[in-house]
Amino acid sequence: MTRTNFKPLAPASSLDLALESLAKNNPESALRRAVPALGDSDTQAPAADLCARALRMLGEDELARRAFKRAVGLLIERALVPHAVAAALALREMGEGDDDVRAIARAFGADAPEGGAIRPPSLAHSKLDPLDKKLTRDELVARARAAIDALPSPSGLGTRPRYPLWSALPEDAFVRFTAALGVRILPEADALVREGDPGESAFILARGEVRVVRGAGDETEDLAALGPGAIVGEMALVTDAPRAASVFAAHAALVLEAPRAALDQAAAEVPELGAQIVAFFHKRLVDNTVRTSALLSALPLNERDGLAALFETRAFDAGTTLIAEGDETPGLYLIAAGLFAVSRVEGEESLRLATLGPGMCVGEIGLVLRRPATASVIAETPGVALVLPGRRFMEVVRGRPTLLAKLYELAVQREDETRSILAVPAEEIEEVLL
Repeated sequence: MTRTNFKPLAPASSLDLALESLAKNNPESALRRAVPALGDSDTQAPAADLCARALRMLGEDELARRAFKRAVGLLIERALVPHAVAAALALREMGEGDDDVRAIARAFGADAPEGGAIRPPSLAHSKLDPLDKKLTRDELVARARAAIDALPSPSGLGTRPRYPLWSALPEDAFVRFTAALGVRILPEADALVREGDPGESAFILARGEVRVVRGAGDETEDLAALGPGAIVGEMALVTDAPRAASVFAAHAALVLEAPRAALDQAAAEVPELGAQIVAFFHKRLVDNTVRTSALLSALPLNERDGLAALFETRAFDAGTTLIAEGDETPGLYLIAAGLFAVSRVEGEESLRLATLGPGMCVGEIGLVLRRPATASVIAETPGVALVLPGRRFMEVVRGRPTLLAKLYELAVQREDETRSILAVPAEEIEEVLL
């Protein structure tokens, strides 16, 4: 699952290379890269976690526990919440209790003191000289022990940033949420998710960078570059729709995985946790749809959120008919997830006109031009859409002339495209659509 034509955004840092070594099961190489970073105040917090992981792989469990403990405290101090959780989960796997997770919850959960805005974490792209390759395993461990013992004690948080989802959870819900998470290390250029694949997990980036891309081959479109704290693949938790894009590691990445089955179980045990997860991912779905919708791009940013609140969120099973040809159009649909086929009956044949996916809209022709639906729209896969019911359509767009103009332009354009397709002989339609 590696992207062969992948080019990283920036040169790999010492910690990127250490994490890559861990991904390739080479703990000695990881220590050579990570130990020097323990002496740098900008890198020592994540470096402590990476050293601990390398030491654990080498069987140095006692020293690894000490390093993980120091890592949790330093990562809390730097407000690197997902990475702190990853370190605390490693301690839990080694037989420790929930004390470290609870420390994170007290610093950043719902009951934490009010704090400042989130500060973007440093990715620490500095390149430090690695330790000599001639050092033996035991010498590497000795160097790591000395550097870990020399780490400063955490001095406490200057501010306590509020984080989406994490900061909405009371302490017990925070602890139960983390218990549902797993930890993965993704090598550079490997895919975290693949466009079109079914999704069973969401992911929280703890360390590293990922690229979000759509399409294949020469048609690949880069959608975003994301860093620590980013959440990807969350649509898998609210719908069975296939993945709408692929996510690749720009450099090796440390990732928290949230499987849907594990979160469902946690939500059943702690209803408050379930309510917060549903609210968070519903807001993410709406925000992402509003941000990627070509239709809403015509509106000023300050108007989009208010408009999105007027839409209803609906899920559709594969095979569900959203709009039936010849009937009154029931509403305007902004597609959030899934694929939807647009078809029209001509004579005795059903002609496929288009396939619509996330970010697209449908229903504008019938609503704007005031006529029965000119085509049917059917869910090809499970999907989710934001729906503005037809009965509310005019009252919403009447006071938004920019939106109405955009809808009219889109309706006319699609009508012209449909006429062009229908004017082509049936045997050539497939070639035109391609």
